[in-house]
Amino acid sequence: MDRLARFLSFLVLALSLPVAAAPTEWKFVSISPSGQIFAKVFQELAQDITSKTNGQVKVTFYPAGELPYKGTEYMRVTQQGLVQMAEVVGVFNFGDAPQLVLPDLPYLALNDHEEQILARDMMPVAEATLRKHGVEPIAWGVYPRREIVMREPVKGLADMKGKKIRTAGGLESEYLKVWGCVPSFTTWAEVYPAVQRGVIDGVMTATVGVQTAKLYEVAPYFFKIDGPVNHFYISVNRAAWDALSPELQKTVRQAGAEWTQTWEREIVQGADVQALQQMQSKGQIKSVVSLSQQEREQTRRAVIPLLREYVKAKIGSDGVSAFEKVLGDLGLKQ
Repeated sequence: MDRLARFLSFLVLALSLPVAAAPTEWKFVSISPSGQIFAKVFQELAQDITSKTNGQVKVTFYPAGELPYKGTEYMRVTQQGLVQMAEVVGVFNFGDAPQLVLPDLPYLALNDHEEQILARDMMPVAEATLRKHGVEPIAWGVYPRREIVMREPVKGLADMKGKKIRTAGGLESEYLKVWGCVPSFTTWAEVYPAVQRGVIDGVMTATVGVQTAKLYEVAPYFFKIDGPVNHFYISVNRAAWDALSPELQKTVRQAGAEWTQTWEREIVQGADVQALQQMQSKGQIKSVVSLSQQEREQTRRAVIPLLREYVKAKIGSDGVSAFEKVLGDLGLKQ
């Protein structure tokens, strides 16, 4: 009888003890394939959130191809809860949310101060759009600026007239036309042999992309245009976000803010800059020519009317308001 009493006392005590809550588990998907430096930095974000929440929010990172979703679907699958966290690239989700590309508009900002103004005026519209689509932005970043590598040397924009340049399409194609270039929509897998055979004359891409794809072997002449960027937004499913306590939300958001600085340091100011230095030091890049300040300013004047029409036709009233505001703040009203 004493044994039974002790067992019952132990059972009552065990049932009265608090049960540790199971960790919240998030799937996090990116457009970056495994092995790329981009994927490495996204993995760091997953680890940071897991660590800084003491495992209460456990984030598992999935590079591109490991889950059955395309980059163009990431905002939708996050909204639906098929994943809890995703890298939502603005240009990839243009069909669902064109406002996300507002911070990408090229050649409006020509220096750091103007970049800050552009982000200040455009980012709130992009973030509000994400929330309307059922996801909460916790961090953002940009892929490095597009530059151009050419088969043959060029001295400036005058030498670019009539040249066939591979682009990702969209606005890149429009301002290439302003320069007198002929945009090409060659798929990435075909870019190297297309340049090698002279089907295209040059390629617009990030510097680290030139290095990774070994484009310097067929296009060793570097034209530094300080071109467009592509913004992406680390976004969390609304229900998953709302399920967190205010303290956890604060911790996750802080981790995201810190990671945004990490991305800028490691990718934009790090890997991309180092890629050019490394290619030059090895003699893989034969020459570097930069778009002059005068050419940059001329390009800006030429693209503003194009951008105005583009925003009006493709983005709508909230985009038009943001665009006109940034023009006013930059002193560029025409």
